[in-house]
Amino acid sequence: MGWRPFIRDNAWLLASGVVLEAALIYLVGLGDLRSQVPLLWAAIFPVFALYIAMSLRLGRRPQGSLGLILLWALLFRLTMWWSPPTLSDDIYRYIWDGRVQLAGINPYQYAPNAAAVAPLRDALYDKINHAEISTVYPPLSQLFFRLVCAVHPSVGAMKLALILVECGLIVLLVGILGQRGMERQRVLFYAWNPLPLVEVAGSGHIDVLGVFLLFLGLYWLAAGRRVAAVWALSAAFLAKLVPLLALPIFWRQMGGAANGGWRALLQLSGRGALLWFAVLGAAGFLLFAAAGGQLLAGLQTYVLKWRFNDAIFSVVYAILKRPGWEWDDEALMASKQLLGGGLVLVILWATLRRADPYKAVLVILGAYVLLSPTFHPWYLLWILPFLPLFPQPAWILLSGTVFLAYQVLIGYSMNGVWKEAVWVKWAEFVPFYCLLAAQFYRRFR
Repeated sequence: MGWRPFIRDNAWLLASGVVLEAALIYLVGLGDLRSQVPLLWAAIFPVFALYIAMSLRLGRRPQGSLGLILLWALLFRLTMWWSPPTLSDDIYRYIWDGRVQLAGINPYQYAPNAAAVAPLRDALYDKINHAEISTVYPPLSQLFFRLVCAVHPSVGAMKLALILVECGLIVLLVGILGQRGMERQRVLFYAWNPLPLVEVAGSGHIDVLGVFLLFLGLYWLAAGRRVAAVWALSAAFLAKLVPLLALPIFWRQMGGAANGGWRALLQLSGRGALLWFAVLGAAGFLLFAAAGGQLLAGLQTYVLKWRFNDAIFSVVYAILKRPGWEWDDEALMASKQLLGGGLVLVILWATLRRADPYKAVLVILGAYVLLSPTFHPWYLLWILPFLPLFPQPAWILLSGTVFLAYQVLIGYSMNGVWKEAVWVKWAEFVPFYCLLAAQFYRRFR
């Protein structure tokens, strides 16, 4: 095949790739995005509109060079690797935890501001968020931080390691598409989405490690490799905890009876491999058990206190909160219990009614993200890898409008005040829920 036919057949990929790459170079040139959020929007929203156009074309005609799609995806990530992680400072905690471990100290034992670890403070210390709270990151993530810092304790090394993990995820998605008999070009739905480019290659979020391991488990589950699937699920849980929600789906798929209802769900036959989940999960936390009660202290603070960019949760909390109170701990806990119960019902429904494990896990993780009191833009990293399999318009749209959540950084960078604007949630979530409602209407009409 000559160059001219190749260029002709892939002109839309070449042109779109150039536009997206130019926007990313512009973002890298901006430097500190935290203080330039409107300029971030000016670059992201036009290329997101282009991404939607590409998605529509790909949905109608899954054509084009897979190699070109993957090559552009790699170039996009290498470009954003140069961008300083200013939209989030989580990566500085990753480096701190890695350095603490290399010094022979349990990362759960002390908060960064503790006197016991004062000798480890360097130029990056001032950038660590919530230095008064001990780490929230699970054991496998801690080992990942330690490994990267053993090579080089720097932002560049940590982001490069996470980019490599994400490249593994993209290759895995290509394999999953082939496994399911779908066009492999559909990987573009994830690989070219602007959100992962900003949140993984740009900000360096560890979520991608858990996502990769979860999809590896689903891939092996579909291939009938039960032990390997459970090992991967266990590793995903030890990387980010969220994949624990997928355990009932693995339980059902390993039972053999796809439509056996409750009776089949309660059977133990064929599910012996799942014992590895308990063994490996316990072993992971035992590695750091010397921290005692501090092992879960940071996570407890996150669960009890954090709130940001919530939609459904904010409505429920507003209903339960006592009038005139700015903060109501009782209403906050009641809201979490109520929506936690709702999440349990969704898990049960998906386990019993969804035969496709990928679709079932998508439903569960989607409910988790939407019902959570905390919804940072990078939480969608748990949803976006499902787009090549199920390119749902509502989730595609939310992956763009979620950038509006960074509006809070405008005031925070100027005066240190963290205050969300009401209009952001309306603009971010109303179009999403309208599309979601339309999708359900078409399905059940």
